[in-house]
Amino acid sequence: MNPTPDDLSAIEEQAADWLLFLQEQQLSLSNSESYPAQLNEWLAQSKLHSDTFEKMQQLWHISTQLDTDYVEQQLAQLPESDSINKQTTQRSKIGYFALAAAFFLLSFTVYFNVEQPSKQTATVAKSSKVTSDVQNQFYRTHINEHRTITLADNSQVDLGANSQLAVRYSDTFRELTLYQGEALFSVSKDKQRPFIVRHQHNQVEALGTVFNVRANPASIRVDVLEGTVAVAAEQPVKLTQGQAAEVTSTGMISRSKAQGDKLTMAWQQGRLVYQNARLGDVLNDVARYSELKVTLSNEQLAQLTYNGTLLTSEINSWLNSLDKIYPIKVSQQGGVFTLTAN
Repeated sequence: MNPTPDDLSAIEEQAADWLLFLQEQQLSLSNSESYPAQLNEWLAQSKLHSDTFEKMQQLWHISTQLDTDYVEQQLAQLPESDSINKQTTQRSKIGYFALAAAFFLLSFTVYFNVEQPSKQTATVAKSSKVTSDVQNQFYRTHINEHRTITLADNSQVDLGANSQLAVRYSDTFRELTLYQGEALFSVSKDKQRPFIVRHQHNQVEALGTVFNVRANPASIRVDVLEGTVAVAAEQPVKLTQGQAAEVTSTGMISRSKAQGDKLTMAWQQGRLVYQNARLGDVLNDVARYSELKVTLSNEQLAQLTYNGTLLTSEINSWLNSLDKIYPIKVSQQGGVFTLTAN
């Protein structure tokens, strides 16, 4: 007998409760050997329990990477849900947003392609709970993977390595959120629906243009290859073809030339180009193109300035050459590099 919607809702709430319990007890979500006996008994009750718990784990993993402002904005569009309110009244803020975002994603029916990890994506379908003309999609790439996406309005997105992008379209707006990574946007003109890309507290708006956005942990860089964009920060920045700007989380703005060649970015050709970049940001990009791990002996090393080009196919040799550029020592043990100040 198939479970009723109420049965499914109850099981989803139970799975979410167990995830919150594991998080609060600082137990591994993915290591079943650390689960309490009661959880293992609950999982063994039926395949639906174990499948739902696995689905909620996947949603939880994505939800922890969502910007809290974005989650609050999306939750405001959903009807009030006892499922969320009941579970979060006495929970930590981290647990609240993880659970709330997980239910938010669940409400849009997220389908995971777990059989092909190199192409793993989540496609978010329409939900009757939200305004009928709103379409939601979520895309992600893995380390050293690029992907080209054609959106509903025929705009095109070239998504860089290890990147995550949420897309929300309606009859009146086109909003995209780049949570991490890099993307080149080729925008179809539509004066009635501005094309807006968000990252943290910044947004980039264009009506019809080609521009690139690189999301670093503490900054956003925008390169314009065609047309004009407006970067909304503490001090709004207008960029035209051939111009670029980087805006830090503290509001500092630095302008430079765009790194593209015609309508193609250097990263699409396997080259990462930097002008007065923080070494920490460069290493953040390196982590998107390689399984190698890099640790710094102190945070000051991340503030060093880097100018130059590195090939994504030669990251190992580039790391080994850093001691010729900076007064640092580079040591390697297996796939782990350690940078230490001399």
